[in-house]
Amino acid sequence: MGSKWSDTFERLYVADEDGIAKNKPQLDVVQELCDEIPTMYEGGVRFANNVIDMLITGAEKAVVGTATLASLDELGGAFKLSENITLKVDYRDGIVSFDPAIAGRAFLDLSRDARRIGVSDIIVPMKLVEEAVAAKRELGFTLGVFASVSERTNMEALGVDYIVSEDFGSMVSDE
Repeated sequence: MGSKWSDTFERLYVADEDGIAKNKPQLDVVQELCDEIPTMYEGGVRFANNVIDMLITGAEKAVVGTATLASLDELGGAFKLSENITLKVDYRDGIVSFDPAIAGRAFLDLSRDARRIGVSDIIVPMKLVEEAVAAKRELGFTLGVFASVSERTNMEALGVDYIVSEDFGSMVSDE
């Protein structure tokens, strides 16, 4: 399975629902994928030391989502353990987090704090793309957006560095 993925894709984004929802990441499954293709792994990081679990799988980047992150202090602690961190901004009628210092904040303010910590890679949903592009211009980080493959050209024109797409089926033939 892995070699087929690496022939088609540059990188794989894995959102481990067991890790995110239940704090029980499927490290062994992800490790098999990481052996075959560069992987960004979101496994429900809550505390700084959880990034080590994500990276031990061989993942290129540990993705830390605001919805599971306990606090900005934990993000800072995680970055001290590894610079291979991508911040994912979870959004539902505002930025989602357990931490009131993160939840509901303006994207620019959150991204400033993330940059002060050292985070240089941030992923956002389409709803935040305009704010994120403006923040990227000001703060100079790598920007990813969850978007359809059909939006790739539009996203590149805006200044987005990469897209994370769920519609990979339209990119893979059944040959």
